[in-house]
Amino acid sequence: MEQDKLSNAILVLSCQKRDEPAFRELVNRWEPRLYYYLRRLVENENDVWDILQETWLAVFQNIRKLQDPLKFPAWLYRIGHNKAVNLLRKENKYVQITDEQMADYCQNNNTVLAVKEQTELVHKLLGKLKLAHREVLTLYFLEGFSIREMARIIGISEGTAKSRLYYAKHKLHEALKGANHV
Repeated sequence: MEQDKLSNAILVLSCQKRDEPAFRELVNRWEPRLYYYLRRLVENENDVWDILQETWLAVFQNIRKLQDPLKFPAWLYRIGHNKAVNLLRKENKYVQITDEQMADYCQNNNTVLAVKEQTELVHKLLGKLKLAHREVLTLYFLEGFSIREMARIIGISEGTAKSRLYYAKHKLHEALKGANHV
């Protein structure tokens, strides 16, 4: 894990010197994960590819401004998040949900069950959750970002990130219970 972070940081430093093979390697390493994340935010696959292209263009143009190469993953996801939100706003599909509204969705204090064997079901159910819930679950559990990194990517406070994650877990749990009773 540490070796991957250092390897990525070295690639970022090379990219900051306009090393094109290093940039291609960075894209090859991160594009599948970034695609998966964006696919959880945007329904249309063609739009996801457009957002990916815009994201990588922004990365190429601005990578020299990144002061801490170890923060590249969060920086990359923040750019992708912003591009996706811009598209969703244009299409009037982006709705910010308040913590109070999320509290209304939650009925109990159960936690999410361990569902590694049911990965396909979880991915399907993620698609049925609201954007704010899909996003925090994807960033935290599937991409492994910390609460702090997740908050920076989405552009919210850490407290709001924790709250969204809490309610998102409950919504996923409810969806899992419903799917298991079918």
